[in-house]
Amino acid sequence: MAAAVLTRNDVVARAKTLKAIAGLGSLWGVVSHWGQIATALVVFYIYPSWWLYVPLFLFISARQYGLAILLHDAQHGLLHRDKSLNRLFGTWLIAAPLGTEFASSQSSHLDHHFHFGSADRDPDFALYCFGNPSPKQSTLQIAVLFVGKLMGGKVGEMLHKSDRMAANMGSETAATSVSFIQKAWRSGLQLWTVICVHLLLLAVLTFAFGWWGYPALWALPLATFAAFYNDFRIFCEHSLIGRDAAAEERMTSFVSNPVERFFFAPNHMNYHAEHHMFPYVPHRYLPELREAVRACPELDAQVQWRRSYVGHLIAYIRGARLQALAEHLPDAPQSAASGRQ
Repeated sequence: MAAAVLTRNDVVARAKTLKAIAGLGSLWGVVSHWGQIATALVVFYIYPSWWLYVPLFLFISARQYGLAILLHDAQHGLLHRDKSLNRLFGTWLIAAPLGTEFASSQSSHLDHHFHFGSADRDPDFALYCFGNPSPKQSTLQIAVLFVGKLMGGKVGEMLHKSDRMAANMGSETAATSVSFIQKAWRSGLQLWTVICVHLLLLAVLTFAFGWWGYPALWALPLATFAAFYNDFRIFCEHSLIGRDAAAEERMTSFVSNPVERFFFAPNHMNYHAEHHMFPYVPHRYLPELREAVRACPELDAQVQWRRSYVGHLIAYIRGARLQALAEHLPDAPQSAASGRQ
């Protein structure tokens, strides 16, 4: 029996129904992630060894990133229907432990949705563009980008952003003449929730493991691999091979595999085109929403499916090499480097 064909309006109605379903699934997901992190730390406390630290490091960084994906739900008001409770949970249980301030992270993420594909207004554009403002047209440029993330480059970006936020608290004229102490004070006011939570983490992990507990078991995984997972996912979801194009051509979802989904796209973020189409649908309903989109020829045609995050990176590097070769050989065919995936 043939499956029913849906219209765009049918899918929109289904998405609104999924949004309205009662439940605290996303909030319970936050509790589950914290429980997994706590369990891993308890195991390491009982069996401390260097060989266990490596998988523990990878696991904690992946669960930190899982929390970062759940921050998406909070930023869209999906942790709790009460906006004040949504903000409270999003601030103290997710954003602050991950080293960011909730309101500014929410504003940045919503800007990504509202201005998706805009070189000037999308805060994530530099992560997935092929050309300016952050060219990724060679293996070296791509390596520099991602090795920088693994080396903690995200921390420098966040500190620079915090400095700009602190400067904006005063007038533009005053911001150029304030002292270092004044800037630090303003940054502290902006990030007081982050400071409080990380002081608590510092105290708990130092008490349990010693002076190295906080940097080795929380700060380092967060600043390196968790940051890398995030930016690598954004790159894979929106980059095009050998070219830049309009936002409509960057709507991508991944089939992927369980290992990639655990590290790069936890909590159903591999259904990323569906998330962009209907950002008000909680992550746990994205697989169901995908089936509705698949049944709608109009919407399904807008989604580009990719099989693997790592596979896309390999294809992207090959495409960039072909593009460079085509530029050096004017008579060479252009389609291999500039065609769609």
